[in-house]
Amino acid sequence: MQLDGVNSAYAVSLFMTAASIILYLTVVTVLLCVGVWLCLVLFLRLKKKMRLSYIVFVTIFYIYLIEVLNITLFQFQSLLLLKHFIPGLMLNGETSQQSINLVPLITLRWADLTTSLLNILLFVPFGFGLPFAATVRMKQAVLAGALFSIGIELLQLFTGVVSGITFRVADVNDVLFNTLGATVGYALFRVMSICKYLVPFKITVNRH
Repeated sequence: MQLDGVNSAYAVSLFMTAASIILYLTVVTVLLCVGVWLCLVLFLRLKKKMRLSYIVFVTIFYIYLIEVLNITLFQFQSLLLLKHFIPGLMLNGETSQQSINLVPLITLRWADLTTSLLNILLFVPFGFGLPFAATVRMKQAVLAGALFSIGIELLQLFTGVVSGITFRVADVNDVLFNTLGATVGYALFRVMSICKYLVPFKITVNRH
């Protein structure tokens, strides 16, 4: 009974420590994101003399990018940092040997259909919103989406290899479906641009 009490006290102490570290990391991340946003706004407004309407669009796109990183990295991979602060902490995830898949499409199963669709939908706003923030063509938008997705997958792989365990698998299929989503998003932007009664083609949100 006494041993159970000691184990319970240790578990509670471990939980409180982990909660404090997570809270600290969350606050630091939020402050960092807000700081980058403020610097970006000041640069666009004071240095580039951009209109407020453009800054609003850039802010919305920035928030979207942060949310994508939150979904794909921060929510789960950040837990791996706890291992460095709390020795002996047990985390249930994939081993580093299982943290990467370089075989496209062939390994997909029907059970992966939902995940694949979500990967497409996740990047549709990227392809749709990027032309509001920058003057890009189809190839540039698709390339930007692909590079952003590759960057996320590489960070997932790096954090998994360093920690020896991961909650996210670096998957080439994710890159393919994310890129497809960015392509669909840009195509939607072009379609809406042609419909001048909805969105004028010569949009001026990215002008001085």
